[in-house]
Amino acid sequence: MTNIEMLCDTFPIASVIKGPPAHVRLGPLTQRLLSGPKWQESDSFPASQVWADDVESVLAFLDREGRLPAFLDNNRKTPTPQHRDASLAEARAAYFLNQNCFRIVEWEPEGEGNKKGDALVSYPGAPEIFVEVKQPGWRGEHMPLSTKDRNRLSLAEKEKFHRRKKQEKFLPDVIEAGTAAPHRFSMSVVRRNALQKLSDKRPNVVIVVDDCIVSVVGLPFLAGYVQQEFLCPARNPDDPDDHWTYERLGGVLFLQPESRGTTVEYKVDFVVNPNVLPPCALPLPVVSLFSKLRDITEEREKLRYACVPSFSEMLKKKWARHGTNSRSS
Repeated sequence: MTNIEMLCDTFPIASVIKGPPAHVRLGPLTQRLLSGPKWQESDSFPASQVWADDVESVLAFLDREGRLPAFLDNNRKTPTPQHRDASLAEARAAYFLNQNCFRIVEWEPEGEGNKKGDALVSYPGAPEIFVEVKQPGWRGEHMPLSTKDRNRLSLAEKEKFHRRKKQEKFLPDVIEAGTAAPHRFSMSVVRRNALQKLSDKRPNVVIVVDDCIVSVVGLPFLAGYVQQEFLCPARNPDDPDDHWTYERLGGVLFLQPESRGTTVEYKVDFVVNPNVLPPCALPLPVVSLFSKLRDITEEREKLRYACVPSFSEMLKKKWARHGTNSRSS
């Protein structure tokens, strides 16, 4: 048996689901989205009615903004579900901002060095803000962060990672984690791929709509880690291109769309950069809004899980029962 055959037995590819489930009703704009893209039938997108309705709402927003034709054209050229999800993350971020009183001034504005961002937006009583959206995804989490570690992978290990990326995000009866913690991985994506686009002449924000195995939104240590990253970037010494710093970044807005019953709820976290260059700082009304949205999310989650014991509490109870059983035996 070859190494590849052994890997096939060890990591079987989940059965391919051809498009959305039969019971999911697609809106007219979502039907256009699913009409002929290269990624079609590679997964079950959209896998449930609540997500199908959310996609339709986002596409309707793009239609109102005159952005839908360009979005659909780009979607037809998009090769993989990973690229599709990244494009949808950009659209969802703009949709979320619009739902919170922001106006889209320009799509794909010019950034530093003629690089393009995702949107230029305005908020009442504040200057325009350059927006760059990133979606750190679970597929990237399965690969080592550093170039040196990736180069050390054996052929069998590389094949394992390659095959895993073609499967569904969550596999039945499988519990797994990425090779890097989601907060480290997310900020690595921001540092490598977003900072180079930011000008020193206007306010800038990066929006992270992560699709990690465990979302960064709600991690108790997220703010502390991001603040430390602002001060001392965790650069990869093996990567000469990993040299960017955060003085042009006003802050990071973290979003997690999450299905709740019949709707999709947007959970929010936000970390402002206190050491940003003055021209790049986010306007105070925007900082106030993002902070308020973060606090609303925190309060809602506390109420939602008020009667649910924490993981540490469950471990304590388990060990207490174990100790009782040991003494009685």
